[in-house]
Amino acid sequence: MNSTDLPPIPDPTTGEPRPPRAPRIHRGTQNTPSDREPRNPPAPPCHLGPTLEWIQPTARDPYIAALMMVGIAVAYLTLTNGGFRWINWWGIWLIMAASAWVMFGATRNHWAAAGATWVQWRSSWVDTYHLTRIRFSADGTNRVLRLKDAHGNEIHSFKISQIQGNPDLWDLVYNGILHSVASGNCDIDAKTRRILKIPYELGPRPVNDKRSKGRRRGW
Repeated sequence: MNSTDLPPIPDPTTGEPRPPRAPRIHRGTQNTPSDREPRNPPAPPCHLGPTLEWIQPTARDPYIAALMMVGIAVAYLTLTNGGFRWINWWGIWLIMAASAWVMFGATRNHWAAAGATWVQWRSSWVDTYHLTRIRFSADGTNRVLRLKDAHGNEIHSFKISQIQGNPDLWDLVYNGILHSVASGNCDIDAKTRRILKIPYELGPRPVNDKRSKGRRRGW
């Protein structure tokens, strides 16, 4: 694939034509809800067009996640201590309560959205067709993307499982990534290219690409 083979940029208002299905690491599916409107979503970059796809947990999901965290902790402590002696350790209850609260907040704040030419994580967003830096990284146990655009906007840590969890949303984002890489103005390393399955011939070669070592300059 080269720049002339790229799918067209969708119309900012209608999102048509929709990009083809993009390759994914995460295989789960969480489509944009069709039976409800989002609850208190962050303000989108309206000047780039309306929201076309979004992901948000239901109102009960944070409570379920917090209870699951407590349940796992109770089971672990009971098994490792051979009984319920731990229930008298007040410090354990404080740790479990704090962990449940963190899980509740993390699940409640799970918001991702995309328009034809932008993507948003919580309140941060970037212009996907003018990305200047794309990096794949690890944030704790999560695999994440770090995105920055030509306007200075940045998404510091976008979980792969969430951005790719809605295939239609990821298709919109991935098409923008391809166009950004093809422009030659996007800093993307060989590792990120490989993981995202960016065609090797698209855009300039990464400076740290092992496949380019030993070749004459200009190839």
